[in-house]
Amino acid sequence: EWAPKNVLFYGPPGTGKTLMARALATETDVPLYLIKATELIGEHVGDGAKQIEQLYSRALEDKPCIVFIDELDAIALSRQYQSLRGDVSEVVNALLTELDGIHDNDGVVTIGATNNPEMLDSAIRSRFEEEIKFELPKDKERLKIMELYRKKMPLEIRADLRKYVEKTKGMSGRDIKEKFLKPALHRAILEDKKYVDERDLDAVLAELNKSRREAPLHLYR
Repeated sequence: EWAPKNVLFYGPPGTGKTLMARALATETDVPLYLIKATELIGEHVGDGAKQIEQLYSRALEDKPCIVFIDELDAIALSRQYQSLRGDVSEVVNALLTELDGIHDNDGVVTIGATNNPEMLDSAIRSRFEEEIKFELPKDKERLKIMELYRKKMPLEIRADLRKYVEKTKGMSGRDIKEKFLKPALHRAILEDKKYVDERDLDAVLAELNKSRREAPLHLYR
């Protein structure tokens, strides 16, 4: 049965791309090699290309396995978005070699992740046989995410989280945890409270909305 060897995960930050790669490795009981593309940009020309070669060499020894390359656009932007430096160009060429399977990479599945697929170099993007889109959570999903983290928090949340479904629109799962619920928890702890209530949640949202209004306009362009 055919299965893609190279898969591209794309979508906004915090939507679970890395989490899905971890879950796939756990579910299939195979090793996961996880690297951020930014780590492949070394001080010296050739460093990143060597890292790619060493990464896939280790992966081949451990196959079947998954290689997960996060922030792929850090090294594989289309030339219209950046002029490739020599070291980045060498990394891209080394990655293309591995994605093409020239070194007989059977048993090694490569998953690339990016927030901006349209900005990827066409040569790199064309090597991925399948693309999977990760979207921001919808209303019901945001409520489920809040309820999930509610169970894991050290303090009880005494609030009807359904009230915050609309107010968290546009947030990723990571945003809900890191920018909404955790700050509300810290606020309650600082006030020496035994629970998180609506005042804490509302205060965090007010701060978030204020910071968005005050953010420089260029961040939204």
